[in-house]
Amino acid sequence: MTANLEAIIATSTPPRPARLGAVVLATLVDKIASGELAPGTTLPTEMALCQAFGVSRTVIRESFKVLEEKGLVRVKQGQGTTVEPAERWNLLDPLVLEAAIRHDETLRILDDLIDVRVALERQMARDAAERMTDAELDALGDALARLERLLDSIDEYLDADGEFHDMILSGSRNQLGRSIIRSIHQYARASTRYHGATTTREHVVTSHRGHVAIYQRLRARDAEGAGIAMQDHIMQSWLERKARTK
Repeated sequence: MTANLEAIIATSTPPRPARLGAVVLATLVDKIASGELAPGTTLPTEMALCQAFGVSRTVIRESFKVLEEKGLVRVKQGQGTTVEPAERWNLLDPLVLEAAIRHDETLRILDDLIDVRVALERQMARDAAERMTDAELDALGDALARLERLLDSIDEYLDADGEFHDMILSGSRNQLGRSIIRSIHQYARASTRYHGATTTREHVVTSHRGHVAIYQRLRARDAEGAGIAMQDHIMQSWLERKARTK
């Protein structure tokens, strides 16, 4: 099956950034993530896409190369470029992850993301309980106090929430785990599906109780308790947000 050229450059094309190559790439990623370009679909020829987007063949070739690196397509010399199934996509790539979340009506991608967060952050909270210095725990206590002062300022609270978690990630001394979570979480946070419907003070207060429980276990140097508190907090927060999304 060959993709319809008009469908690719239809009015649903993302806003045009400054670089034309970015236009081509963003459009094709969006069409693949949305399912409009289904797995097994053969993309139009380079020449056809050159004319459609008004760019050079070099731009199209570079776009195909990047798409292949992201696991979205497979380029075969003499056989064209075909869309790959979702299981081959690199979901750690920011552009792919953002588009996948945006088009995921089932919330499956976000469920998977939460599972990854729970697995990593539970262990990292355990490590933090044993590795954070007293000074770091004092700073975390100050961050918790700031969160409490922001209970009536929801947007500011959500920003400070991320900083609180990052202090624990840093305290675990697991640099790779911290990088993975920081990479995937920022794109989830940008999605309205991740946050659910309008966040209320009640939702923030519930989340804050989780932060308090985590801090108390860290302060007590209770590694197992800190890990469980982190897991409970992340899962409870997501299930509550997910219920508001559907």
